[in-house]
Amino acid sequence: MVKRSAVFTIMQQRFRSRRFRKIDVILRKIISKKGHALVLDAGGTGTYWNMLATDIRPKISVIILNLRSELDLYKDTIDGLSVQYLEGNACYMPEFSDEYFDLVHSNSVIEHVGSYRNMISFAEEVRRVGRAYYVQTPNFWFPIDPHYGRFFVHWFPDPIRIALFQVMSVGQAKKANFAEAMKRGDDTKIISSGMMRKLFGDGRLEKERFLLMTKSITAIRSFPEKQ
Repeated sequence: MVKRSAVFTIMQQRFRSRRFRKIDVILRKIISKKGHALVLDAGGTGTYWNMLATDIRPKISVIILNLRSELDLYKDTIDGLSVQYLEGNACYMPEFSDEYFDLVHSNSVIEHVGSYRNMISFAEEVRRVGRAYYVQTPNFWFPIDPHYGRFFVHWFPDPIRIALFQVMSVGQAKKANFAEAMKRGDDTKIISSGMMRKLFGDGRLEKERFLLMTKSITAIRSFPEKQ
């Protein structure tokens, strides 16, 4: 796991708080239509949902689906909110039927599913189990790699990145041996807005900008008007 710097953490929290205001709007619209919202957080954490407004927490149930290693690190209780933690893989969710959730939410997860093939499976499953979705990811063409806080790292070909991880620390990520460097290189594959548009063709894209550049991309499919 990469240790985050204090500055990185502060900036990350600011961007997440800004995004969460949009999620608040989506959830309130769902609640206005059916009185309650069932949400899947694909690959998320309990801590994230502390940003949820207290007045709507009793009207929302959240299922957090993640790997066991992540659940053990970030399993929190949120006051006034029904949260259930499930071990699983968001690239393959046979335990959930079509349109089981009112909203599927994913924040900076799709770039960590291990391969482009898995990204396709992740997108297909999100679109299948959710009536609406909100999927955010960093933008490949933003020059700063958000995971390491360094310029251009994600633009290097995999062999160069893997070699780099072995000879020096990159941001807060310490120098690694060969096996760990290979794993680190495979764990993060940042994609472009064009790729997101292909993966989530039935939604719309919103772009988050910083210094006049697109920092991250969000694919959104709205909750259907008719029940």
